[in-house]
Amino acid sequence: MPAAFLGQFSSEPAPNFAIEMTRWYGVLIAVLTYLLIRGLMLRGATLKVALEALLFGDVIQIVVSFVTANTIGWTPNVVLSLVISIIFAVVRLLCLWKPVETGIERS
Repeated sequence: MPAAFLGQFSSEPAPNFAIEMTRWYGVLIAVLTYLLIRGLMLRGATLKVALEALLFGDVIQIVVSFVTANTIGWTPNVVLSLVISIIFAVVRLLCLWKPVETGIERS
């Protein structure tokens, strides 16, 4: 799976080091997914902290999308990454701005 993921960004085969780093990244994503699921179940302050952290990551991803585009061009994956990050950032901002209305906090 890591090689297929990296293959979306380049037609050249990825070196073993890059494949292993991508695998480690997948582990991090699994941990963050678990954190978000638990936060969704608990709601309140726990979910707010998780959303703040993910929003921080969205901002970084948006910046990195532009850096990547300057390096390899505006490939479909770079554009998709940017669009999805912007959508996630907007949704997370709305949830943090209106926590009761969005269900982040129970009234």
